Amino acid sequence: MAQTKRTTPKSAPTKTLTAAEKREWYDKHKGEIENYVKVLDPLRLKDVTKTSTKRIETFDKDKLLSYFENIPGNERNIRNLSRYLYYRSHVYHRLVSYNATMFCLNARSIIPSYNPTKTNDAKKMLKNYYQTAQILENMHLPGEMIAPYTTCFVEDVFYGLVFYDDTGMFILRMDPDYCSINGRFMTGDYSFAINMSGYRQKTYLIEAMGEPLTSMYQAYQTTGEKWQAVPAEYCLCLKYNVDDWEVVVPPLMGMFNSLINVTDQEDIEAMANELDLYKIIWMELETRGTNMDDWKVTPAAAIEYFDRLSETFPDSVGGGVVPGKLESIDFNKDAASDTTNLAKATQTVLNTAGGAEVLNGGTITGTSAFNGAAIANTQNAIATLLPQTQAWVNRFLGYHMTSPCKVKFFPVSVYTKENFQKNLLTAAQNGLPTKLAYNAMNGFSELDTLALNYFEEEVVGISDKLRPISTSYTQSGDGTEDIGQGRPAVDDGDLSDEGEASRDKRDRQ
Repeated sequence: MAQTKRTTPKSAPTKTLTAAEKREWYDKHKGEIENYVKVLDPLRLKDVTKTSTKRIETFDKDKLLSYFENIPGNERNIRNLSRYLYYRSHVYHRLVSYNATMFCLNARSIIPSYNPTKTNDAKKMLKNYYQTAQILENMHLPGEMIAPYTTCFVEDVFYGLVFYDDTGMFILRMDPDYCSINGRFMTGDYSFAINMSGYRQKTYLIEAMGEPLTSMYQAYQTTGEKWQAVPAEYCLCLKYNVDDWEVVVPPLMGMFNSLINVTDQEDIEAMANELDLYKIIWMELETRGTNMDDWKVTPAAAIEYFDRLSETFPDSVGGGVVPGKLESIDFNKDAASDTTNLAKATQTVLNTAGGAEVLNGGTITGTSAFNGAAIANTQNAIATLLPQTQAWVNRFLGYHMTSPCKVKFFPVSVYTKENFQKNLLTAAQNGLPTKLAYNAMNGFSELDTLALNYFEEEVVGISDKLRPISTSYTQSGDGTEDIGQGRPAVDDGDLSDEGEASRDKRDRQ
């Protein structure tokens, strides 16, 4: 789908939108609905150059300390600070992205319902498996869940409404300023409520999205109750810190002070680089002796000459005329001495970010150290969010089909899935049912694998037309090694002198 130009919504669409149309409409008006400039209002935008270039002021550390003294009362301020650092600090952006992209949601297994004590209907089981796999394909989880996971690492909680139909799935991110967790489902994921009074100025959004917002807003207008619970079938709420759902704290909040130090060091380096460009040039007006009025060159002629010369100066060079010789001053000697602290500050942040020293590759020595860090980082990133995702997916499937299969996500990341794949392959070679899960981790969905297998074997008959690639596991049908395995056999039946000499030479080797 082509990118749609964002505009201010004048009114809501007059027809009921599909999930795909809701996504398109929202993307078109996202800037007005989410209003990120307003989100950064507490940090202020200041035109420091009095030109069209704007710059966000450095955050006040005193404010940060005051927030730490009363975290529950400053939930919104801390969330805005985390957003600010996400866009302002390259280090923080890398840390968040590193954790949010750790999930490998194609590392999964679809498990049909099976009762070993009863006769199971194979056709029904196959139908349920197909429907489950089809819905999972339409959900596009690996791509759709990056945004919710990113929000969780920036803000701790993601609040979303899920719209699904034959056109696909659309997850609408709700404003956290008007949302609050109100409990948990039996599956283990969270439920939340929305303060509908916050949408009195955004009724166009309610009209465009339709249910459940329409009914929730009508209930608010009828009863006066601001907080309306989101219906379960639309509810997606993920929280990184699961120890207490009433306290919302960005996962990396403890590093904010260090991150601000890094941004300060970046500003110092930028200032030093800017000072490197500056220079002052002046020209002294010399005299013939001690008489200050006895000029070698008349001041008028010298000034005229210097004015013409100064027209060639770049913007970073200033100049003037004084009584004396032509000299210059550079500004880069002292300011640049502080810039070496930036690399040290960045390294410190990465090495204390719960194992994210992988992002600072210079500190990792050896494969074992890298693999160990990757395992620790994977566990740290997915330990709380992956079980919630699995709980939500299985609950979600129950709203869209009668007898869904169970979906199980494996606790691996892009860094650790290779070893897990090897275990699945070994299990498959030993006859265990892991073939579909193995190929899913290769990037082929379950339906992709079944379709390709059917096409290759039943339609093309590729096994009969193409010999399998020779591997250490490949053997011919009579139990002997396949052609190409080891060195060619020697005919020991040759009793000639040449044959005996050949055998003696072979034995000596």
